[in-house]
Amino acid sequence: MLRREEIEKLLYFDVETACIERNFSTLKSVNPRLADLWKKRSVYYRGANPEMSEWNDDEVYLSKASLEPEFSKVVCVSFGSYDDSSLPRLKSFYGENERDILNNTNKVLNNAHAKGWKLCGHNIKGFDIPCLSKRMIYNGINPSVTIQTYNKKPWEIVHMDTSEIFSFGSFTQQRYLSLDLLACSLGITSPKESMDGSKVNSAFWDDGKFEEIGTYCEADVETVMKVMEKICF
Repeated sequence: MLRREEIEKLLYFDVETACIERNFSTLKSVNPRLADLWKKRSVYYRGANPEMSEWNDDEVYLSKASLEPEFSKVVCVSFGSYDDSSLPRLKSFYGENERDILNNTNKVLNNAHAKGWKLCGHNIKGFDIPCLSKRMIYNGINPSVTIQTYNKKPWEIVHMDTSEIFSFGSFTQQRYLSLDLLACSLGITSPKESMDGSKVNSAFWDDGKFEEIGTYCEADVETVMKVMEKICF
């Protein structure tokens, strides 16, 4: 499907997020208006997920807030690319200062744009790119042109999404194909052995395991790179 030289001109990346505050009680103290808006989101989640029907606002918050840019913060962004010897190299920005993470991320994205590279990741169109763009704007940062999609024609958007590639035109398959399942199907080692997305919030807020989050995020990026290598012919 793709040539080796094509995948070596891609910037691979992945984003990890945590709840914007440690818990719902803290959110109510820090930002009462946002907390009231979360209560409305909780009603939606309880209605859409029968298993959550008896959950309180805090339980729903800890489970779902990190998935929504308005109620979350970026805690790690990892990048992958190939060096001059065609070997993979990884770089991550992580920690407590979201603004620093986003500013460093923007610099990498601008550099990729200057090189004419495309972006690649798993479900980046559905989550990572919208999340990064929104969080940058909320932090007063102008998102790199390479992740801006407003008023662009489809062929001007330089994003390669492995969930979309492997959907082969099916919106259902694109929606439900996880990176773990895709990796398993291709015989690639799972990136979810030590951590998965559902554990990032606790690792960040409760344990301060910033480096571990970075390692997990890089594993996802490396997995996507291996996926793309599998479809090189």
